[in-house]
Amino acid sequence: MPGSGYAVDLYQADRPLGAGLLLTRCFVLTADHCLRYLAGDEEHVSVHLGDGTAVGGRVCRRIEEADLALIEVLEPELVPLALPVGDLPRRGDRWRGLHRPSLSDPHLGGRVDADAVDYTCVGGGRIQAMQLVAEQALGDYSGYSGGPVERVTTAERGAALLGVLIEQYPDRQAPGRAANVLFAVPLREVMSRFPHFRTDHLLRALDPPASTADPAGRHEEQSATRGAVVPPPVAVPVPENGPPGGDSAPVSVDMAVAKGEALLSALKEWSERGLIDPGQVAGLQVHIAKNVVDLALGGEAS
Repeated sequence: MPGSGYAVDLYQADRPLGAGLLLTRCFVLTADHCLRYLAGDEEHVSVHLGDGTAVGGRVCRRIEEADLALIEVLEPELVPLALPVGDLPRRGDRWRGLHRPSLSDPHLGGRVDADAVDYTCVGGGRIQAMQLVAEQALGDYSGYSGGPVERVTTAERGAALLGVLIEQYPDRQAPGRAANVLFAVPLREVMSRFPHFRTDHLLRALDPPASTADPAGRHEEQSATRGAVVPPPVAVPVPENGPPGGDSAPVSVDMAVAKGEALLSALKEWSERGLIDPGQVAGLQVHIAKNVVDLALGGEAS
């Protein structure tokens, strides 16, 4: 069950898949193994927000070896502006998990034992991870993966999102159980793994690639390989199919504004936290704002 405005539950139809967290109004982050029940070509999931609203989602990138997955929110205008404030973990930080599998399960919490360790995931990928000690010795932490790890407010430091929980460490004396040592991926590692949060990708997102029509008349966005992510139309959503006669279908101003606001907010936050190059943020913000304003006034985005 979501425990905060940016903690979410993921479903396929009525089947619960696991937890996730809103990085922006447009993207949900989760542990890749939470999506293990999806069919090979299945991309669509249901994202259940903290207020009970369910919105559509599409799996747009999976990094199985690093146990990370990114889901695009298809209706960002329905997502409230309760987005996380991120920060880098420090050894000794108190943490809490914002997700629990059900109302009968306890909340997790404890301390950050190591803020950046080289860790080999079950999938074989090597990542920089947080090593966490949980004060709740459950013996099995399945169902908690994909949930946000948040620093607890202290006198010196405020509450902040530290990362996403991915894996539990086995108890060496009882292989069927899990030790109270858990691993989570910090935000800096997340940003480096997904091209969606790199400055060059954000620039391309403002000018999506042209579509190509197949013989049946459908339009498909260009992609180099299967699984590669075509930049989402952040500032100006472009419909895949136009109406008969070749005229473009009306573009949703509300959706454009919602995505523009989400990206502007995220750019500011990531720049302040040192997660992206601050040198290009101002130009990106101006470009995004200009596109949204032009669209709202009935013009075309540049």
